[in-house]
Amino acid sequence: MTPHGDRPYTPRQNELLDHALALVRDGGFPALTTKRLAERVGFTEAAIYRHFPSKQALILGLMDRIGTMLLEPVGEIAQDEGLCVAERLRRIVRHHTEIIRAHKGLPILLLAEASVSNDEALIGRMRSIFRGYLSVLERLIRQGQAGGDLVPTPSPDALALMLVGPPAALAIRLRLLPDVEAEDRFGETLVPFLVDALRSGEGKDGP
Repeated sequence: MTPHGDRPYTPRQNELLDHALALVRDGGFPALTTKRLAERVGFTEAAIYRHFPSKQALILGLMDRIGTMLLEPVGEIAQDEGLCVAERLRRIVRHHTEIIRAHKGLPILLLAEASVSNDEALIGRMRSIFRGYLSVLERLIRQGQAGGDLVPTPSPDALALMLVGPPAALAIRLRLLPDVEAEDRFGETLVPFLVDALRSGEGKDGP
């Protein structure tokens, strides 16, 4: 895993990010302090700062971790030409949903932290991840529309936003009103429904 524009993280940095991820997942950003992280891994706070010189650097690392979890599999799914476009989109949205569930809506927390802090580095990193995700969706949708598999309108960028929105809403619900059964229904019924709504009449006859 490589931070945006920098050298790869060291094994020790990755270990710290694993623990930081767990702290934020379970307690939100107030739980992420160098004191708590140091206690969790058995380090001194000074040792934490040798690997991450500031809390901002640690949060940037978390953003990189989530970005890698999202974008690497999404890129692989998008390139799988053995699957029709609709199935690739379905798998991408399901993967997005699984990340949100596994990490209790952490992407939403990261976005909120970046917005509240008004930190340009954090905002820029989130913007880069979001842009990368949207571009993959838009390319696939454009391909499906050109091949007649997906409805020709709205535009690819509008349809991409339609697919991003429900997982984001799920993340908000998960943080505020956790409900395992509702989360299961989202993956089992809503994700297929969303993608099927994009398919043209001709595309619905396919696999």
